[in-house]
Amino acid sequence: MLIKIIDCTESYNQDIEGIVTFFTNYFNALNIKSERIKFKDYRIVTCTQCRCCTQIKGEEPVKCVIKDDMNPLLDKIEEGDAYIILEDRNDLFNKNKVHEKVESRLIAYHYWPYGQTDSILRKPILKKTSILINYNTTKYFMNHSFYTTKISMEDVSASIGAEVLDWQVIIPTNDLIKDYAKRLKELADLLINSLKK
Repeated sequence: MLIKIIDCTESYNQDIEGIVTFFTNYFNALNIKSERIKFKDYRIVTCTQCRCCTQIKGEEPVKCVIKDDMNPLLDKIEEGDAYIILEDRNDLFNKNKVHEKVESRLIAYHYWPYGQTDSILRKPILKKTSILINYNTTKYFMNHSFYTTKISMEDVSASIGAEVLDWQVIIPTNDLIKDYAKRLKELADLLINSLKK
């Protein structure tokens, strides 16, 4: 049993580190292995949309012709049995750049031969599970960034073959872990229980 933390955050923040530490400590206490993939620490370029990786049929993601760090990270993603997809959003009108690059490169999880109108998920049956965590500092009335971020995170989850079990927007507080501990535990338990089925 291995839970991967797909960390698409773009800024360093003590709250984010606290969230990751909460989950890893909780899993460790239950003898469940977890591993964080912190994408901003790797060299990942934006997809060129050449679609070379989408031409071959099959369930496994096809490696990219771009020689950066993404191909080994695809292998790391595949090792996971379940996922925590973590993203931060710090601007109401601009998307998270790290997430955008990662999401663009997950086209490797799609079959899309030239001449075909739309892509098809390589893993249409979602055999794995995920929870989504959006650390969001854009405090505005009628905030559309909560919804748009959720949609893009759901796309990532679907690409890697994971069904979204639940999601949570986390807004900064003076004692974030204390304020959200109950909810984070609920999400962690939901993910763990999905692995027992």
